[in-house]
Amino acid sequence: MPYVVTQLLDGCSNIRISNTDANLLTIDVIRALAEAIHASSQSTNAIMLCGGDRFFSNGLDVNWALTRSPDQMREMFLTLGDLIVQMLETPVPIVGVIKGHAIGAAKTLFCACDYRYAASGRVLIGVPEILLGVPNPYFADQLLRFVAGDKLASDLIYTGRLITAEDGVPAGLVHHTADKEAIEDEAWKRTVSLAALPEKAFAECKSMRVAELCASIRRNLPARTDKLIEIWSSAEIQGRLKAAAERLAR
Repeated sequence: MPYVVTQLLDGCSNIRISNTDANLLTIDVIRALAEAIHASSQSTNAIMLCGGDRFFSNGLDVNWALTRSPDQMREMFLTLGDLIVQMLETPVPIVGVIKGHAIGAAKTLFCACDYRYAASGRVLIGVPEILLGVPNPYFADQLLRFVAGDKLASDLIYTGRLITAEDGVPAGLVHHTADKEAIEDEAWKRTVSLAALPEKAFAECKSMRVAELCASIRRNLPARTDKLIEIWSSAEIQGRLKAAAERLAR
């Protein structure tokens, strides 16, 4: 089964993460998603990014990560950072839609979309990394502050708490919510409407919005990732991660 499935309709692409029920992220999933977004940006006028019913994605596959060396994890975080910059710089509109939870790195993928739609009810968004003793990657920290503002971003980053999609609307983390059965259809209508916009004008408007953020991510990503890996690789944090993996397996 492919990690990512792309469907083409009405001059738009529907890209769906499709890696287990939890849609866990590994470097192979991240690379597949990058390839799908690149291909779609070359051949269609807008993209809708979605996931599963229970999870848009439950973030990084911790069990997978625990089998990787520090150098391999550094490569993974750099690859994910590159994907986020790629999404921000993709000249066509990207509409993200979540029917299920978007946790950790999945929240960052969601934030990198131009419009963000989410199902109402108990659909949770957040960054619980600090509860495991690790900081958010630099690109994730800066993007969340860019999208949702410093107040909400700091609260989520410093506490690790999860919020519902409705709670994310006032700060702009989520643009629109609707019933789970309807949210993807509503997001698709938005995608099709964005595809009708003049391409060059939209691309320039998007570039002006994100250019400074992308430049900052590129400039700081290597050094900040080195610091992240230093913390990640310590015996204490590896113990926390293994305990978390065991809890998730129950």
